[in-house]
Amino acid sequence: MESHQSIANDKWDYTDAKTFTAEITDTVQHYNIYVSLRHGFNFEWRNIWVKIETTFPDGKQYERRVNLVLSGADGVWNGDILGDNCDILIPIQDNAFFPQAGKYTFKISQDMRVNPLNYVKSVGMRIEKYVSTVN
Repeated sequence: MESHQSIANDKWDYTDAKTFTAEITDTVQHYNIYVSLRHGFNFEWRNIWVKIETTFPDGKQYERRVNLVLSGADGVWNGDILGDNCDILIPIQDNAFFPQAGKYTFKISQDMRVNPLNYVKSVGMRIEKYVSTVN
C-alpha cells in the first residue's frame, strides 16, 4: 500500500490531518512502515514532528509522536531533490506486524510549534512486506 495526499497551498496546518487506510489480511507477515514527505527546498526546519494515530479493525486507537528527520546536521537534505522538490521516504517502523486482520486507518498530523508549516507539499504512507536479509 502506498498513498500520498497534497497539502493545500504548501502550508500544512494543525487541522489538516491526512488519513490513509490499509487492508491487512495476513497477520503472520511482517511489514515495514514509512512516511513519505515532499517539501520545498526553502523549508526552514531540519525535521518535522508528526502525530500518527492508528485505528485498529476493532476500533481501538493508538497514538504516537514521531520525529521525521529531513536533513543532516550539515543542512544537506536527505532524500531525492529535483528542482524545488525534496522527496524523502522515512522508515517509522521496521519488521512490524498487525495483530488483527481488517482495515487499519492511519491519521497523520503535523505537531510542530509553528502553524502552519510552509513549503510542505504532500505527505504519504507506504506499507510493504518485510523481507529478511539474514541468510
